[in-house]
Amino acid sequence: MDLEKFLPFVKKPAQYIGQEWNSTSHFPLPTSHLRFCLVFPDLYEIGMSNLGLQIIYNILNKTEFVVCERAFSPAADMETLLRKNNLPLFSIETKTPLNEFDIIGFNIQHELCYTNILNILDLAKIPLKTKDRMGTVREGQSPLIIAGGPACVNPLPISEFIDAFVIGDGEDIITQITNYKLQITNKNDLLKKLSEIPSVYVPSFHNGKRTIKKNIVDLESAQFPTNPVVPFLNVIQNRLNVEIMRGCGRGCFFCQASKLYSPRRLRSKEKILEIIEKGLASTGYDEISLLSLSTSDYPKINELMDDVLKVCVAKKVAVALPSLRCHPSSVDLAAKTRVFKKTSLTFAPEAGTERLRKHIGKFITDAEILETTNYAYKSGWRLLKLYFMLGLPSETDEDIEGIVSIVRSIKKQTPLLNLNITISPFVPKPHTVFEREKFFGTDYFNEKRIYLKKKLPAEVKSHKPEMSTIEAIFARGDEKLCSVLEMAYKNGCKFDNWNEFFSYEKWLDAFSKCGVNPDGELKEIEKSKALPWDFIEL
Repeated sequence: MDLEKFLPFVKKPAQYIGQEWNSTSHFPLPTSHLRFCLVFPDLYEIGMSNLGLQIIYNILNKTEFVVCERAFSPAADMETLLRKNNLPLFSIETKTPLNEFDIIGFNIQHELCYTNILNILDLAKIPLKTKDRMGTVREGQSPLIIAGGPACVNPLPISEFIDAFVIGDGEDIITQITNYKLQITNKNDLLKKLSEIPSVYVPSFHNGKRTIKKNIVDLESAQFPTNPVVPFLNVIQNRLNVEIMRGCGRGCFFCQASKLYSPRRLRSKEKILEIIEKGLASTGYDEISLLSLSTSDYPKINELMDDVLKVCVAKKVAVALPSLRCHPSSVDLAAKTRVFKKTSLTFAPEAGTERLRKHIGKFITDAEILETTNYAYKSGWRLLKLYFMLGLPSETDEDIEGIVSIVRSIKKQTPLLNLNITISPFVPKPHTVFEREKFFGTDYFNEKRIYLKKKLPAEVKSHKPEMSTIEAIFARGDEKLCSVLEMAYKNGCKFDNWNEFFSYEKWLDAFSKCGVNPDGELKEIEKSKALPWDFIEL
């Protein structure tokens, strides 16, 4: 398509043009190759910050007879132009319409991007439902639509729209899927073959009983990009991201990620240093981030940091360490990152009292929180970010007062330490200890949020409880929510994770039209009742 004539009429046109450093551009497309489009159902600046997208993009473009491109949710101005001119959504590498690809793979990070998936299919002129997409792709039918990512651990609420789901790690399975596609042209036969893969869920070939077991890769031998795509835009995570560990040994009872990515697997120090050296040389980044669910729990993390800093100091590159546990040793770790860049410190106590923290598997005492924050101040930090959840199982007013008490205690011992507090509703997630717990509801969260904003001697930010309500419903829902999702999309819902676009009223209207009571989906699930996701084993 002739994209250039539209670019003067959109904001941030660089998100549509491709040709970034380290991107792959196959033009003209080899007709014998399988054409795969990796799609992130959010804006470019969000999707290009996702490490999983970079990993799969790198693997597929190294796979023989496979060409992989990318697409993202277009911003409102570009979507308007596409619809006005009756043009399909396209890949950013070669501007090929998405409906001309053999496979479209969605990276699904959370439930609030579901409507974006439907919008992308609609913009690409691809039928929304699997039953309307059967046939042979290269004889005029639709692409194979697959999905992977954290939100796929309960795929039922979107099972009518996705042909096949990858459960767990995707580094090796993705090439198995492309190999089958190169051999099998009939879509029905292909889906049947994919359903035989132990970690792939194909709704149209599942009897409701066969267990789908998550896929687990060896992190040390798994492919990892040393030449990631460098965005033209200043994206959310504009740095070299290096995964040092997958999984978490702590296993907080509310945490779905620790269950999804278990067992804990390490990348060796030698491999990490190799990735950093090659990655910096191929990108020119001036900052790296060592990623994991709990970076400070990496064995011999101080030894690793010392060796990483030798590389970074020589190249004048900053280091970021997200996901640090609340402990004085984490402050020492973070202090090492301040060589070139002033950094902030973030800790997540999650609950206000020791009793509730113990109940949710977060074993941190009040004394440890006070010791750590005091040590941070003495070590030179003047801004600290703290995260708390509301509506945790067994929570009482005493626990809410506990948040006030611990924050006031921090301010009392370090009056000059600025605090940013973020509070968010607890959402019970599948495959966790708390998967059957109730969701407290918007009235509860709004009441507690207002109270905490009045009482806390700090800047307080909060998530919209209405957004968390929709997230909670779809996190634990079943197939009947497919109709609600489609109706919400028809009502105009999309970008539901963005405050400026989210419409709770449109969602409630969708539930009403489909005869589904949203309050009923938020209640505690009885122990005797089977769970929709029981057939998936993490």
